[in-house]
Amino acid sequence: MDKWDLCSVLAALAIVAVVAVVFGPAPEAVPVSPVAAPAETPVPTTPSSGDSGIVPLPAATASPGPYRIVYETDYRKYPRYYLPSNLSSFGGSDIPWKTDRTVPFAYVEGSDGGVTETFTVPSPVWRMNCTVSAERRPQAALFRMALIDAETGGIVEGAELRYPGSIIKNVQSGDGTYYLIIGCDYVDRYVISLETFPADAAGA
Repeated sequence: MDKWDLCSVLAALAIVAVVAVVFGPAPEAVPVSPVAAPAETPVPTTPSSGDSGIVPLPAATASPGPYRIVYETDYRKYPRYYLPSNLSSFGGSDIPWKTDRTVPFAYVEGSDGGVTETFTVPSPVWRMNCTVSAERRPQAALFRMALIDAETGGIVEGAELRYPGSIIKNVQSGDGTYYLIIGCDYVDRYVISLETFPADAAGA
């Protein structure tokens, strides 16, 4: 080997050594651990009423109460729509029942007279409990009322009350359809409570 070849070999070795020193060995690949996905949090669901072990709550129901009877605007269709001139033949207040456990099923209230809509009753024995108040001219107050059979127009029961006060009229006419004719003079307010009694108080 001549001098020039030896110089070329040495120069090549020097270049390789310089490159190795400057750049260093190639870095080894570092394995990357896979990142686990976060666990899903279960979302509670509302069970249906058909699911086993689920007992639905009963729906709340309102207790039935007395309903209000209002005046009829087309009262001329009734067989009778005027009060007789004399209601004294029906007498005064009837004897109260022996029990206070009355059950009101309807009522009429107001300050003016008129003819009510028709109504039915849930019992063959019931009563009309009337209360009248008058403060403007109590000495001139007059309340008159007639219970009418809606089919025949006959007067089933009547009442007349002068001055403020109360009156009770017992009715034993059986099942039927009725309406009331009411007359008021100088009356501030009246209330007619239609009442019956519980089945276990039938001896009232």
